[in-house]
Amino acid sequence: MKYRKLESDQSHGAFEVRLMLGSERVTIIMNFDFETSRVRYKTTRGEGQVDGFEPPYEFRRFMSETFVEAFVFDGELAERLLDEKHLRAEELVEDLFQVGTLKKLEDKVTEYWEKLTKKSATEEIALTRRQNKLEKLKERLAKCESEKERLERDRDETSGRLQKQHATYEQEISKENSRAQELEAHKEEVASLKSRVREESLDILDVMRAPNALSPIFAKRLHELKIGLDRVKLPESAAREFFTELAQEEFCVCGRPIDDHVRDVIHSRAEQYLGSDDVILLNSMKTAIQDAVGESHETAEEQLRDKLHSLGEAMHDERDARNEVALLQRAAEQADPAVREASEEIKKLEAELAGIARNLDKYTNGDTAENTRDVNILAERVKAAEDDVAEITKTIILKRKRDVLRRILREAYQTARRGILDEVCDAANQRITELLPHNNIRIMRIEKCLVLDGKEGGSVGENLSVAYAFLASLFNRSEHQLPFIVDSPANSIDLANRSRIGPLIPQLTRQFIAFTISSERDQFVPNLQQACGGKVQFITLFRKADEQLIEDARTTPNHTETLDGIVVRGESFFNKFQVEEAA
Repeated sequence: MKYRKLESDQSHGAFEVRLMLGSERVTIIMNFDFETSRVRYKTTRGEGQVDGFEPPYEFRRFMSETFVEAFVFDGELAERLLDEKHLRAEELVEDLFQVGTLKKLEDKVTEYWEKLTKKSATEEIALTRRQNKLEKLKERLAKCESEKERLERDRDETSGRLQKQHATYEQEISKENSRAQELEAHKEEVASLKSRVREESLDILDVMRAPNALSPIFAKRLHELKIGLDRVKLPESAAREFFTELAQEEFCVCGRPIDDHVRDVIHSRAEQYLGSDDVILLNSMKTAIQDAVGESHETAEEQLRDKLHSLGEAMHDERDARNEVALLQRAAEQADPAVREASEEIKKLEAELAGIARNLDKYTNGDTAENTRDVNILAERVKAAEDDVAEITKTIILKRKRDVLRRILREAYQTARRGILDEVCDAANQRITELLPHNNIRIMRIEKCLVLDGKEGGSVGENLSVAYAFLASLFNRSEHQLPFIVDSPANSIDLANRSRIGPLIPQLTRQFIAFTISSERDQFVPNLQQACGGKVQFITLFRKADEQLIEDARTTPNHTETLDGIVVRGESFFNKFQVEEAA
């Protein structure tokens, strides 16, 4: 098994860690069986020893993988705090201050509601079907919302970069005064012509709604229709309704009796007459045709042709004006490399922004297909599915109360989380100023990682200083004192800044364990020892490889020897140790 020491034939091993939280003590033991390649945990706490990894609840929030990486820290990998693929800075803050409890409460409210609806269901099969549908919709909505938020962040970031690049472009191209004035004049001309094209286009679209404007043939046919309607001589008073009512009478208007045969004849011939509504409609059509066509069949088409010609000229003028702007810009780019570079970057960002917009449109395009990504449509479907579940379990009122409580908890979580993140960020920036007074580096915000202002990262030493400042600000605001274990605490920091790191450590934590090599001692250990008031334990650990070191260690008090290594306690031996091994 890989955890067994090389050249060792031991079949078993153990690793033990003892923890104190307030006055409560917990011991966790890992027992290794090298023969069967198995590891077993045992946990000892107030009520005795139990099998498995079972620390009390109060310990668990400090023992997640994310949180342990914060106080068991590799100084040479400080850039992980600036990389969202590794340490989750937001989760770290939430775990320490238990802000996530509000989120867990929201989940508990949802779990309680789901449990209650399941218990009170009267149609189990229907309930299961509706709940399965609801869960699938929730999962799809969450996935689409997450992707939409990511695209919106990318869009906002790219848009901001594009805006800055436009400003840079305008600044560079305006350095030559006469060129800038000429360019501005042509831009104003483009804007004016663009407005004219739009107004004339809208006017033409309005005119084209009349078919007689498209062709004299339409005008001629409409005029012939009106003449035909005039020739028909539409009745003024005798409409279909008159004969329908007459057929219901016993006697005709002429005094003769109306029997069943006559009544059937009246009904059949009434269909030859128009209804009063039809007469009104046809008369309106005649008037409208007369107003539109008039006496000349070609007038409307000629007017439309003139408008199209005017629009064509406006579009041609606008195109020429745009070409003039493009020529001036191209000339500026050829004459000035800075303008050309800014223009190329603008084109790149515009293409990138267009791609983001196309992808983002999938989540807001109103698509109602079954596999839609539109988050609003999906949210409506989730709400409808929740109403279906609530209806079948008679819990609509409870659902409304649940929604109110969840909204309150969600808003409280967001407010508390943002407030704590901002406070930690401000405190960390204050410490960064103290550590690196001459470096222009600060934390802009805390997200999945630490986001630096105006840069993706600093030098190795700057990254480590930022990490220390962040962790110091974080731990000093907590009600608990956490042990801080660091591998290579100052190896990547130059000598000038090491002197500032040492005094910071006692402010960071009351319990500090550092694994150092001999090259790190300068300017770090003496300053650390002075800041601690001398309360430092020095332990040197090395493998049995150097005979002189082995002999020196054996002559030193307080040494312990194992199968393949030696442990020596004491400052004197620690300071003399010069091999590039962990010390």
